[in-house]
Amino acid sequence: MTPSRTLDLLRVGGVQVAIDWSWVLIFALVVWSLAAGYFPSEYPGYGAAGYWVIAAAAALLFFASVVIHELAHAAVANRLGQPVRRITLFIFGGMAHLTREPSEAATELQIAAVGPLTSFALAGAFWGVAAWCAHAGAPRLVEAMARYLAYINTALAVFNLLPGFPLDGGRILRALLWLRWRDLRRATARAADWGAGIGFGLMALGVLEIFAGALVGGLWLVFIGMFLRGAARTGYRSLLVDQALGGATVRDLMITDPVAVPGDATVAEAIEAHFLHHGFGGYPVTQGGEIAGLVSLRQVRECPPVERPRRRVREIMRPADAPVRIAATAPVAEALRQMVEVDTGRLLVTDGPRVIGLITRTGITRFIQIRVDQEDEAPRAA
Repeated sequence: MTPSRTLDLLRVGGVQVAIDWSWVLIFALVVWSLAAGYFPSEYPGYGAAGYWVIAAAAALLFFASVVIHELAHAAVANRLGQPVRRITLFIFGGMAHLTREPSEAATELQIAAVGPLTSFALAGAFWGVAAWCAHAGAPRLVEAMARYLAYINTALAVFNLLPGFPLDGGRILRALLWLRWRDLRRATARAADWGAGIGFGLMALGVLEIFAGALVGGLWLVFIGMFLRGAARTGYRSLLVDQALGGATVRDLMITDPVAVPGDATVAEAIEAHFLHHGFGGYPVTQGGEIAGLVSLRQVRECPPVERPRRRVREIMRPADAPVRIAATAPVAEALRQMVEVDTGRLLVTDGPRVIGLITRTGITRFIQIRVDQEDEAPRAA
């Protein structure tokens, strides 16, 4: 089974919290920089073990702070009828996945603003803990950790308030422009331009820092700038896709009677009778008359050629669990986002507990292209 790029950690109030594997890198770097740099430099006189323990604790609490920031977005979004079922933490922060774009600018404004406000509140709480530690005579490294977390949450809030989409500040800017222009696409395009511009500025500043001798800090700014520029463009393209999909549901685009592969078939048999014969990139897998999973060319390629004549399809398939299932009533945009999250090109469509069809990324792409072509031709036809 092909692993996803994310790892599910826990579920809070119906919201799944996951981490991108890149988060492991940032976590290790934060612990190392704190244990080997910040704490020994600012608070000398302690042993290496003490620095590493307090650095690990600080990194975990920083991680928790980012989770709380994103859960605040999710809580407000869910309260306002904009469902968030998943939060993903990645190398430069986190993202609460809205199942669709906000329907009103005021909704967008509330969802975006609560994140920085939460980070400022956390910063205030950690300042309070630091003050209490100083007053109560608590270990100095504990006070140092609280001060660091106050600083980092303040920095997180300020950075997120930069007016570039898809940062919180960029979403606030989009909401304000949306209120002014009454045009979501135009507002998103302008906010995304600001995001790309800020990203370029951060990259330029990073290059200057590198030439000034601050290699690590400069590289971080370059990477953050590159990430922000890419995210701004992706965010705008995502809106165009959502608008092209309109109100289409998974049921509208699903394949109702897909060709299936028997789970007891060998991989070699599946290649010959299905992948080569029908030419599709993936198939549902049946076991005992029921849909048991999905198999794609990726799983086939990962099976060594010498093992294909004896290994069964059920041994290499992705089981038909929640990550590769979606309700027939769900918006197509949600199906597309889920495909990206679980790294698959197709999902099983369900009606209650029953699997009733299959939806593919290729089918969605074809639908979007037809919609876009129709929109382009409409003015000429008029």
